[in-house]
Amino acid sequence: MKTSVKNKLDNLLAFNSSEEELAFKADLLAMQFLGWVDRKMEEKQMSKKELAEKIGTSAAFITQLFRGDRKPNWNILAKMSLALDLEFKVMTEASIQEKVKEELSEYHRRWVKTQKYLRLKNQVTDPKMVMAVEPASEDEYAMAG
Repeated sequence: MKTSVKNKLDNLLAFNSSEEELAFKADLLAMQFLGWVDRKMEEKQMSKKELAEKIGTSAAFITQLFRGDRKPNWNILAKMSLALDLEFKVMTEASIQEKVKEELSEYHRRWVKTQKYLRLKNQVTDPKMVMAVEPASEDEYAMAG
């Protein structure tokens, strides 16, 4: 019975054509960009009318964009980014995963250094004598006791 419900749900959510899938992906991209615009507008306490004035369009057009009735083109997004001091960076899922791996690796490296420091600090009778585990570069925190 569960399989039957799952199959029905999968069929209901499946795309009927490649055009339908393409339209969905385009809508999703537009909403992702506009989501960042909306967050920045909230941060700057800017209304849709103010944004429209800054980018030289109507408030009605901005409303249509945010409702999903229309999609922003690259020029509109560029104008929004300038008006809001917002820099868009486009990354693929693979590049995001690579960046996450790099950050985790760096975090682990620093954690290991901290563990070395803590072990050394616990080995001495006067913890004030432990000054550093190993030399730190300019962009790292020196571990001192």
